[in-house]
Amino acid sequence: MIQSWRRFLRLLVSSLLVWVIAVPVAAWSSTRYIAPDGDCISATPCYATLQAAIDAAAPGDEIRVAQGVYTTVSAFQYPLGGWTQTITQALFIDKTLTVRGGYTTTDWTTAQPASYPTVIDPHGRGRGGVISAPDESARITVTLEGLIFANGYAGGSGGGLYVEGASVVISDCYIHHNHGGSLASGAYLSGDTMTLTRNRIENNTGDGHGIVVDMGVPTLSDNRIVSNTNGLLLWNNCATLINNVIAANAETGLTVIGGEMQAWHTTLAGNGAVGVWAQNSGQGPAHATMTNTILTGPAVGMRAVGHSEDPTTVQLTATLWRNLTDTQSTDTGGQIVRSRDFAGDPAFVGVDDYRLTAASPARNRGASSGVAFDISGVPRDPLPDLGAYEYNDPGSIRQVYMPLVLR
Repeated sequence: MIQSWRRFLRLLVSSLLVWVIAVPVAAWSSTRYIAPDGDCISATPCYATLQAAIDAAAPGDEIRVAQGVYTTVSAFQYPLGGWTQTITQALFIDKTLTVRGGYTTTDWTTAQPASYPTVIDPHGRGRGGVISAPDESARITVTLEGLIFANGYAGGSGGGLYVEGASVVISDCYIHHNHGGSLASGAYLSGDTMTLTRNRIENNTGDGHGIVVDMGVPTLSDNRIVSNTNGLLLWNNCATLINNVIAANAETGLTVIGGEMQAWHTTLAGNGAVGVWAQNSGQGPAHATMTNTILTGPAVGMRAVGHSEDPTTVQLTATLWRNLTDTQSTDTGGQIVRSRDFAGDPAFVGVDDYRLTAASPARNRGASSGVAFDISGVPRDPLPDLGAYEYNDPGSIRQVYMPLVLR
């Protein structure tokens, strides 16, 4: 009898060991903290510089950054853009991480980036940030929230932020007054999936664009891309745009080169040369569909360029046109199809304020889009307004409903 019990216990213990070994152990992520003087009060571990915290972090960690201006830059030898080069920036990330700004040393729980700005400012000595997977087989995802990238500089692209070979989630960030000497002055993003929400890309200078998204599957919602040399460039990707303002850029507002784009509720106002430019990339045509758009002057509203055997196409539904030298321009292989056109002054609230006033002809002219809220969180009517903003009329019975949400 005793021998039988011993055999039973041995079998039980062996089974438990096999079960323990077979069950995967979840990786624990930790939180790290940064304050300008390295004093996070009660929070640990605490660092004085961005790069020190990033280097110490394990993949999956979260880094919380207190209010302040972070100017320290670091140089790396890195295979960026296909060849090894020396790159200089305030932060360099090559692992899966989350970096959040807007904290104070007395409150590490609630981020308030509008009240407590976290500024990454290399003072023109390099880029604000570089995110790059260590090799082509690596898959990393980096989340940036509530950060300001200002006064970065790059001889190539992405003076404020450069992303290559990574998936990124960027929200509530402000990328401004950066300089790039190539395709992108403010931010250059090339990777897998890219989600940009409630960001401001403004006053970035150079020959390129405020932001370039190269390849991948990007979703841009509730962003302001304003007062750059050029606005947004989408290159050979499958892009979704919802509730974006692209305005007052010196040359072109929105450029689509190859790939596909679907855009709902876009305000394109006062871009200097062309509102929307779509063209064949060499690898294939561009196909753009835009619904519920405001497109105002002062120059060409829409231009499409392609090849006759494989044309670039732009389809517009429910568009308000205003103050354009030419409404549209097509070259060989470019096709623009329009339906439900309107003309008139959109009656914005003021200069650089693209909200609608009560008299705007953009009100209740949109096609049903399934977009429940506007760029500022105002509920949209079942018959929505054109552009990124919905006129805020809380007394309207039309804004009391339960719509299908597309966000």
